Amino acid sequence: MVSHFDDEHLAVSPQLIVKVIRDAHEYYIQNKVDERYENMALDLIRRFVSKEGTPREVDPFFAAALYMVTRHPWSHPNPLTKTEFASKLRMKETSLEWYTESISEKLNFITLHDNAHLPFFMDPQGIIASVLDSVVSASVGEVVVRGIITHSPPSYSKLADNIVDRLCNVVKIVPRVFEQDIHNLVRRKIEEESKKLSDQISRK
Repeated sequence: MVSHFDDEHLAVSPQLIVKVIRDAHEYYIQNKVDERYENMALDLIRRFVSKEGTPREVDPFFAAALYMVTRHPWSHPNPLTKTEFASKLRMKETSLEWYTESISEKLNFITLHDNAHLPFFMDPQGIIASVLDSVVSASVGEVVVRGIITHSPPSYSKLADNIVDRLCNVVKIVPRVFEQDIHNLVRRKIEEESKKLSDQISRK
């Protein structure tokens, strides 16, 4: 596939990052974007450009960053579709889609879906991901040491249920509509964490 990015795999100069951020700021002003969303989108652009260089088509790239930050899990219910979003910013939906996928993939965003199968984007550096990671890490540690004491294998599926219940229903850091997606994510993280701990414990 032809790359849509210049300077790929090269060190990105600070001047370039600043230029792209300023261009994005102009684009958001022209499109009357709320400053709160603009700041989040600009930060996303900074992270992406620092890693990948500057895109060939900047407008759909700026739009994709904005689209992603306006579809944070906490924005649910947010019924605005990709088609409507693209049309509001007068651009092709395919371009918006391409850059959304690129940002998502390169920055390891997690896509959650609601009951209408609309996407919401979870930032791996955001609050939800941080809380989820620390809860999984602490909980797996406790279950593993309890297993050592009782000589019984840990029940990870029960642990996953408890963690998801805590995140979605007790502290409510994730809307309940994403429960299934969060459950899959928690199961995967539990497996990674428990493997890491059992490797550490069984290391001779």
